[in-house]
Amino acid sequence: MAKRITICAGIDIGKRKLDVALDDGSEQLQVENTAEGYKTLLEWLGRHKVRRIGIEASGGYEQPVVVELRRKRFVVVVFQPAQVRAYAKYRGQRAKNDRIDAALVAACTAAVKKIQRHPMQDCRPWPGI
Repeated sequence: MAKRITICAGIDIGKRKLDVALDDGSEQLQVENTAEGYKTLLEWLGRHKVRRIGIEASGGYEQPVVVELRRKRFVVVVFQPAQVRAYAKYRGQRAKNDRIDAALVAACTAAVKKIQRHPMQDCRPWPGI
């Protein structure tokens, strides 16, 4: 079996909470979508040595956590919902809930071979969140 080089995580974004999963399916986490929740998330990601994180765009609710993760120098891939749906279809996955979605986004993130890094100046806090 090939050795994993980059450990990936996927985050399913909700207005009030974040569901997080590792790409190997070994661990999951749920935190509040708040600054305090981000602290817990960052500790958890560090403990698991995660370097790449996938997030499905969700109408702007993802922006604060994307900014925070990029500020902490994580590689963050923001997928369009159609990309995640296409990957689920490719895998034959039909079940859907927040935990399953987080695991799906993690697997999708691990499957991406080439990542374009976004400059920090493109990251702006989302007003009102």
